[in-house]
Amino acid sequence: MANINLVVVTTQDSGILARFPTNPTASSNKPRCSATPPPAQQRLPNKSPALRARRRPATLAALPTTAAVAAMVSAGAGIERVLWTEAEVAARVGEVAAELAADLRALPEPAVVVGVATGAFLFLADLVRRVDAPLAVDFVRVESYGGGTESSGKPRITADLKVDVAGKHVVVVEDIVDTGNTLSCLIAHLEKKGASSISVCTFLDKPARRKVNVQLVGDGKFYSGFECPDCFVVGYGLDYAELYRNLPYVGVLKPEVYKKDSSN
Repeated sequence: MANINLVVVTTQDSGILARFPTNPTASSNKPRCSATPPPAQQRLPNKSPALRARRRPATLAALPTTAAVAAMVSAGAGIERVLWTEAEVAARVGEVAAELAADLRALPEPAVVVGVATGAFLFLADLVRRVDAPLAVDFVRVESYGGGTESSGKPRITADLKVDVAGKHVVVVEDIVDTGNTLSCLIAHLEKKGASSISVCTFLDKPARRKVNVQLVGDGKFYSGFECPDCFVVGYGLDYAELYRNLPYVGVLKPEVYKKDSSN
């Protein structure tokens, strides 16, 4: 019987790690690697967060809860019908942005885009991201509706610009132009601040309710996304009592929703 000499490798921390025969031919019929995996405590940890994330099993926490689903459903409660879908809105905003960009690129210096808070925030964000021309962005707050559905006819500026518009071309971005009172007030305010020209870019235009003929300044131009029918619409930034702004589409609000509130 052949003699087999063993070499023992040890460490201070883990003791005996492995035993290797000095005569390889004596154990040539045995597998070189054990089929049994090492104990879990001896395995090297996977230090890649990406690999750990891929190997981690899905948990119930990653799934939408019943409350989350209910919130998504209730966000559109009270909508009578959809006027423009999310896809239609995105397509039209892209067309308006292309037209605006072509005009702004022809200017000798960057324009100032002024969003009318809060209704225009979604439209403005989607619009300027598609305009490949230098520009500055600021917001102004003009209050006219309060929590109702009818304009008071006496708009007032409650938060003014921080950007200096003197001698610059200004593009006023609105969510909707209906009576024209708010827009006319804002244009007059910007003209007093020294804007050389003023354009208007509105997501919705509701000419059926126009009471004031909006006068642009200098070489200003009127850009419009959709012509809106004479009904109360919400979604894509437009609200009723500060709700519905987060809807990705534009819908008609059921009359019983705001008539019920106005009767209280």
